[in-house]
Amino acid sequence: MALIQCPECQQRVSDQAGTCPHCGYPLANSQQADLETILCRGVWLAQSAGLVDAMLVAIFSPDHSFRGQTRPDPNRVRGMQLVAPAEFQGRWQMLGPQLFLEFLMTTLSGTSSVQVAIQISRISEGAFSGIDGFGRSWDWAAAAQ
Repeated sequence: MALIQCPECQQRVSDQAGTCPHCGYPLANSQQADLETILCRGVWLAQSAGLVDAMLVAIFSPDHSFRGQTRPDPNRVRGMQLVAPAEFQGRWQMLGPQLFLEFLMTTLSGTSSVQVAIQISRISEGAFSGIDGFGRSWDWAAAAQ
């Protein structure tokens, strides 16, 4: 954990804080450019209750497109997965401290459009996390190259 300076009140704050504890300034907002740069550096692995029983592997591009695949969670009981392994492509965008994703996801019942808005609460070089509009946590980690 490192300390950063709040752009609003100039107090020292943990780089893990989503907002400044002194003045309430949304720190993830000031880290938007950093997250955009970090996102486009490699392959990311996401896990979320929103994915039910799957992991999302994604590569983000500076033109705000992303591609990847869904993979069944290896920790789930075989035969119990709902998300089918599939390739996908989509669009991403940062608006303030939110990451918006739009892509097609294939489940055992078919393919459907997925739109997710994730309120980012923690950012580092190799990981970031947040909560979507349904209160589900999203944890992203840089995949080993």
